[in-house]
Amino acid sequence: MTNVVLEKEINDFKQSIEKIIEVLNNTDDSILYVKPSEKEWSAMQIVSHVLEAVDFWVADLEALLIVPGAKWGRNHEHVRRLAAVDEEVVSRLKKEDAIKALQDLVPKVEKALSKVTKEDLDKTAPSYNPNFDGKPLSFLIDHLIVKHVGSHYGQIVCNLEKVNNKA
Repeated sequence: MTNVVLEKEINDFKQSIEKIIEVLNNTDDSILYVKPSEKEWSAMQIVSHVLEAVDFWVADLEALLIVPGAKWGRNHEHVRRLAAVDEEVVSRLKKEDAIKALQDLVPKVEKALSKVTKEDLDKTAPSYNPNFDGKPLSFLIDHLIVKHVGSHYGQIVCNLEKVNNKA
C-alpha cells in the first residue's frame, strides 16, 4: 500500500481556508454576526460550522483508516452540528479565535490526508446518512472536507453581501 499525495485536495482546502480568513480580516466584527434573514446563517455561524464539521469529518476519516468498513457520518440533526451554529454559542466566538482555529485546520487536514493510501480511496462503508451510504472514502475527502469548505466560503461572501445591502 502506497500513500497518495493528495496535493490538489490539500491545496484546494488551504486556499478556501485562506479566502475565509481574508474575508474575516476585511469585515467589521459586528457584521460577521448578522444574519441576512431568519433562515440564513451569519458569516460567523458558517465559520463555526466549518470548524466543527472539518473536525468531525477528519475524525471520521481517521477512524475509517483504522477500522475500514465501520459505519460513519451523521445527518443534519447531529447535536454537535446544531450546537456549532447556535446563535448564543456563536456570539461567544471571537474573530481572532476563529481565525486561529481555521489556520489550525490546515495542518490537521494535511496530516489526516497524508495517511490515506491509494487503496483507501475506493473503500466503502455504510453511513448513518442514507445519502452517503456506500460512498468511497474519496467522497468523504472530496465532498465533505475539501468542497464543503469551498462552498461555505461562497456562502459567507453571499451572506455578507446580503447583510451589507440591507444596511
